[in-house]
Amino acid sequence: MAVVLDGTLGIQRNQSGDIENIIWFLYGLPTDSGAPKNAVFLNESFGKSSPQMISFEMAGEEYVVYADWDTQVDTNQAAEVKQFYKEYGYILISALQKDANINQGLLRREWITPVKYYEDYVTMASEMAEAG
Repeated sequence: MAVVLDGTLGIQRNQSGDIENIIWFLYGLPTDSGAPKNAVFLNESFGKSSPQMISFEMAGEEYVVYADWDTQVDTNQAAEVKQFYKEYGYILISALQKDANINQGLLRREWITPVKYYEDYVTMASEMAEAG
């Protein structure tokens, strides 16, 4: 079973308003857990109009984060996020982790890792079954 993380999604835009980068700021990742791998982005996690989702593995554990869009503006952003991952295929994850070696006790960590895009869970399961 996956660990569901809390976090927020930051969208960086260029001067023309297009998405330049997306950062997932996450809370609750363990210290010294290595780097994320096997990242997946689902446009619809549970079916039509369900939250977008990322999942990844880290130190032998699976982690999941959901982005649930409510308003029309958010729905437009969800479409942009979908297109970004389809086009670029990488994800930027950022987290604060405890570190006993620094005075403040927290260290900002960031990872860029490839992400596999799927429209929904059924598509992902079908493609994985064909590949395996």
